[in-house]
Formats: sequence, C-alpha cells, structure tokens
Amino acid sequence: MTSLGANLHARLFDFSIKGQRSSQLLTRCNRVKTCSSSLTLLESVMSSVVQNINLHDVEQDRLEEHSSHDWESITDILREKRYILPQKCKDIRENQLPDLRKEIDRFDQKIQDEDSRLELTKSNLNGSRQRYINGINRLFDNKINECQQKSNAAKEVYVEKREGLKKKVEYLDMMTKALHNDINKLPDHDILDMEKDMRDELKKALSDSADKYTSTTMFVPGQMDEQALENMIGEIHSMSVEETGGSVACSGSIASVKPVSETNAWIRVRGSRVFELIDRKGEKVNEIRKPGTDLVISRNGDIVLTDNRKNKVSVFTKDENQKATFQTKLLYPTNISKTENDDILVTLMDGGDHYNLVPTSRRVVQRMTLTGKVLQTYEFREDGKTRLFTCPGRTAENKNMDVCIINALNSKSWELVVLHEDGHLKFTYRGDGQPVKFITFDVECDDKCHILLTEGHSKRIHILSSEGKYLFWVCQYEDLIPIEISMYGDYLWCGLSEGRVKVYRYTN
Repeated sequence: MTSLGANLHARLFDFSIKGQRSSQLLTRCNRVKTCSSSLTLLESVMSSVVQNINLHDVEQDRLEEHSSHDWESITDILREKRYILPQKCKDIRENQLPDLRKEIDRFDQKIQDEDSRLELTKSNLNGSRQRYINGINRLFDNKINECQQKSNAAKEVYVEKREGLKKKVEYLDMMTKALHNDINKLPDHDILDMEKDMRDELKKALSDSADKYTSTTMFVPGQMDEQALENMIGEIHSMSVEETGGSVACSGSIASVKPVSETNAWIRVRGSRVFELIDRKGEKVNEIRKPGTDLVISRNGDIVLTDNRKNKVSVFTKDENQKATFQTKLLYPTNISKTENDDILVTLMDGGDHYNLVPTSRRVVQRMTLTGKVLQTYEFREDGKTRLFTCPGRTAENKNMDVCIINALNSKSWELVVLHEDGHLKFTYRGDGQPVKFITFDVECDDKCHILLTEGHSKRIHILSSEGKYLFWVCQYEDLIPIEISMYGDYLWCGLSEGRVKVYRYTN
C-alpha cells in the first residue's frame, strides 16, 4: 500500500470510528414515515445508484470468475474503473449530495414545525387556563410538561437523524474528492475497497428521508364539568406513525387489506376474486382458492369469506375445509369486519341503483355470529323510517362498542356514520367542515377508541376522537390515494392506489 493510500485509509477508519456511536440510532431512525413527494425524489436519485450497483455486481462477478486464472481481465477491469470512477464521484457530488443536503434542511423544518406545534399547544392550554379556577394550575402545568416531553422526544429523533445524515454527507464528500483527485495514485485494492465503502455509505444516506417519520402532539380541550376538573381541562392526543419498511407493489389497485400478523396480510386487488397472502416484501406466501369479495380471520384462524355473486357468507378452516355457509337471501354481501367478541359485521345491499333509492331498496348492516345467526340489524333511525345509509361500505367496531360505517351519499359525497351499539345514531362526520369534497373509503379504530379514516381528496388518513371531533391527520401522500386500512396490534397496514401497500408502526 502506498503512503498516500495508507494515510487515506487511516483518515477513513478514524471517521468511521467517530460515527459508530450513532449507528444504532441511525438504524432506528431509518424506519420512519415516507411521504410520496420524498419517495419520488429518492427514486429518481436512486436510479443512477442502482445502475452503478448493478455495474459493480457485474464487475465483481468478473473479478471472482477470473481471480484464479486471468489476471489480464482484472487489469482491464481496474483500468476501466480508473476511467469511470472520477466521473461517478463527480456525479454523486453534483447530483446526489445536493439532494441529501436538502433532506437535512427538511429535518430542520420538521424541528421548526414541532416547535410551532408545541407553542400552539401551549397557547391553547394557557388560554383554557384562564377560564378555570386557580386551584387547577398544577394540572395545566402537568399537561404542558407532558407536551414538552413528547415534543422533545420527537425533536431528539429528528436531531439524531439530521446529524447522522450530515456525517454521511461529509464522509461521501471526502471519499469522492479523494477518489476523484487521487485515483491514479491509489493501489488497485484500495480503489476496490474505497468504492465499496462509498457505495455502502451512499446507499445508507439515500435511505435517510425526513418524510419517513411523523410525530404529532395536540391538546384537545374538554367540556366544563365541576365534578371532574381534570377531564374539564382536556386530553393530550399524541400519535406517531413510523414506516417499518418499503412499500409493497401489487398487480392492481388495492380492494382489501386484512393483516394476520406483523409481517403478512391477505390482499385482494380490484377485478380479482382471489385473496393472496403476501409478506412485506410483496412476495406471495399463500392464496385462498375460494373466490370471494371480502374476508376476515376469526380468533381460531377460520376464514370467513363473503361472495356477492352467490349471496352467501362461508366459513372455512385454515385448510379451506368448509365449516358453515349461510345465504343472505335477496341481498348481496359486500364488506365484512370482525367485532370485539368475534362476531361479524356484514354490509348488505339489494341489486338496485346505488344512490337512487326507492321505497323497496334495502341498505343494511347486520351483526351476525359465525353460524349466520343475525344478532342485530342496522337500517333505520329511531323513527323506524329514516334510512341510515344510502350505499354502505366498510365497517369497524370501536373498543367502546360503537359501530362505524362508511356511507356514500352519491358518487361525490361521502360520510362516516357512527352508531351506538343499540343502533341509535351517535354522529356523522363529513370532513370537519372542509370546503372541498370529502371522500372516504375505509375506517378503522385503535385501542384508545380513535377513529381512523382514509380520505381521498386530501390523500391523508384522518384521526377522530370517539365523539367525532377531528384531531389531526397522518400519512400525507402526494401521488397516491389511501384506500384501505387495517390494524394488527401496533401495526397499521394501508392499501394505496396503483397497487401500493405500506406498513407502519402505530403508537398513541
């Protein structure tokens, strides 16, 4: 090894040692939420990198193939590398490092936004404080401290991620300059080692996107209540959604997503009647040979499948042996969801026009057992005449036993209908008074009774309180529309337009 090569390696090794302390934090921060704008940017940046990686793989194969007997080929490859590496380094510095520096700026913006949200939260808390008696000041201070802690925790992640990305950019800048300026002075094996280090570090840096992680903290005032001062102050709603991996690509627009574990979910694409079990890499694990429209998995693993062509609901074992089938008569079943006590909610409709109803039209949601016994029918309001639904869709039962139903009023107007367990209307939600149209496709509930809605116009997921108050949104998508959502434990699966599926770690 030449003196120059030895000195360069010593500098790089020293830089690597300094960065080891933050490597675990960087690994954790890599699993953060990706919004579509950032994803598009990174995909364009990554395209040239993939070409370089593929080129390296080919060359590496050639090296391994000829390492034992053809030194002439190795010499040719190294001569080629001496020719192309300077341009490659120049391309990284001119075209890719600027984009990575922009990601650093986006982390700075995240930190500023967090500060702004914190100040707004503090302002709301202190504004409410004036309406209460002096004896509750301590409770307000506790709430402010809670917000501060949550905000500091979020900023800590952003700061750590930003600093880690800065180190990667500095390292790549130093490496590319060294290779660009000293390519003809370095030994062959140094060139190969340094190129590999550069590719690995660049790949890690390109995955550090500010849009991969979202943390939201918000104060929601409560109602004035002399009997419960702490409840009167309000609640701190805090939620974090962290993407756990890259998005899965399916062959068509997503029609149904039903996770069965942290890593696997049953997926059906529009136009197909076959459900496939996929993992988070998008690889097919299994499929259900029985055609259907929608499905749920019972606690004991049975498959419950609706068939809107034969007007029936069927129950199969894991091995697809039929256990039960019950007809839905003249109504065809569309969507199905599972309740807390392992019953099912089935959406049923007649075959008439979706939106132009006549007196004989039937639009029903029924609570059933897995043997087909109807426990409750939701169709009319308390007067027994006014319809609850025009075109009911997805359903979900909340932890407080409320029943949430997506209802399409027409092709351009949608709403969420929430019923008490006994069927009495609790509230409807039509987009928090937003001036634009409200389009929602799916509903889900978390373990704190928050209601999650996919919203097509804003391309976000809306979060509501159990009383129907809009709290905030998560998961902004620029070029994709969130369609299907479903929870499994702390994991949120989201089916998007264009056949994409994303999985998030969901914390509240």
